Amino acid sequence: MSNLTKARFDADTLEAMRQRLPEYLAARGVELHKQGARLVGKCPCHDDTSPSFAIYGSKLENAGCFPCGFSGDIFAASQWMGRASNFPEAVCDVAATLGVCLPDSTAGTATRHATAPQRPAKQPEPPFTLSAGDREKIHTARLAFTDAFHDGNPTVDRIAESLGLSRETLRLASWGESGLGLANGWLCYRYPAGLKWRNPDPQAKTRFQWIVGKATAPWRMGWASKPEVQTVFLTESESDCMALIEAGLESDGTAACVASPGTNFSQAWAELFAGKRVTICFDPDPPGIAAAAKVAAWLKGTAASVSNWKGAEP
Repeated sequence: MSNLTKARFDADTLEAMRQRLPEYLAARGVELHKQGARLVGKCPCHDDTSPSFAIYGSKLENAGCFPCGFSGDIFAASQWMGRASNFPEAVCDVAATLGVCLPDSTAGTATRHATAPQRPAKQPEPPFTLSAGDREKIHTARLAFTDAFHDGNPTVDRIAESLGLSRETLRLASWGESGLGLANGWLCYRYPAGLKWRNPDPQAKTRFQWIVGKATAPWRMGWASKPEVQTVFLTESESDCMALIEAGLESDGTAACVASPGTNFSQAWAELFAGKRVTICFDPDPPGIAAAAKVAAWLKGTAASVSNWKGAEP
């Protein structure tokens, strides 16, 4: 075992370096800009076409990338970016980058982080992509719904009646990158990277099924991202989202209704709501209440405000 692997580092020095994460990343060529209480930028470890890399925490000491699955401090980031293969090497890399002189290892007491066995940094996962065939299925579903709507196909009326919605609400919900489609003769929800089919039988064991892909963002998130949208209503399901559209919550153009795919809201999605006033409209059952509390905690500090449907602070 090398002397470097056996090294012990001063606790105060380690903590001071942890709080210089943005400076370290900038030195490594990561361009960051402020978004709410966080810093965001393009991920240095995958072909990031839009900023998915975030720096967060009360002292901006943590980093994360949803597509890659990375989450950690400055020393984990050093290993994740391939600058070091273990914790001691990462400390030396960070110190050299920031111009920090490491104290004599015999003068300080090693911290739990420095002496405990270090887990290898989580390797970046390849970005999620759809095959050409999957993209064609999503496109076909969109065209099927559009044609059925404009041709006066009774399928559209049957869907609207079953959901208690007007045709106009279905038309509004069908717009954009996330919208509606038809597959297997029934309604499905189009996500930018997925197609989710809704079983029309309320007694069916499986009510929803992903035909292709998955949710990489809430349904209709594209509408909420518009600069003119100030308020976002976040529901637990796509049908609840359309019910709010039916109720006219989007009528003035400054609000948008979006849907989490059930209670499976991803923490990484909180960045998408930066600067927005968010009202969480999850179901008032135990799973919905628990999920709403978790989502609210993730949104605080990023969203302009967070409240529950009845207006109470979560």
